[in-house]
Formats: sequence, structure tokens, C-alpha cells
Amino acid sequence: MALSFYRPAAKPAEPLSLRPREAAESLGVSLSTLERLTRAGEIDSVSIGRCRVYEVEVLKAYLQSRRESAKGGQS
Repeated sequence: MALSFYRPAAKPAEPLSLRPREAAESLGVSLSTLERLTRAGEIDSVSIGRCRVYEVEVLKAYLQSRRESAKGGQS
């Protein structure tokens, strides 16, 4: 009798970075709004070769900072 080994399906790894269109969709903004935020220095991006990417952690931090500033303005 052959032994069979059960391997649970591996959970897909969360991406470390997103292309501009994916980043804009994840934030719920248009691509032009993301580009404006990048030019204004509100969201950092990274160039890898000719590609520009947005780190997922940077996008999460941006959302957190917006959430905190919105709470601070609701006194």
C-alpha cells in the first residue's frame, strides 16, 4: 500500500506591491487621483526598472493616516 501525504492548499501570498491601476482600485480612487497624490508626495511609489509600483504597506499606512485625520477633525 502506497503512502499518500495530504498537503493543505497553500494560501496565496499577499503581494508586496501593486501596479498603479491595481493600487488605485485598491484605494477606491481613479488612476489620475493616485498620480496626483504621488506627485504631491502623499503616497510613495518605487521604480523597478521601467515599472512604477506601490507597496501594499504604504497604501495601508496612507489609509490609516486618512482615517486618523478624519477622526481628529470630527471633534
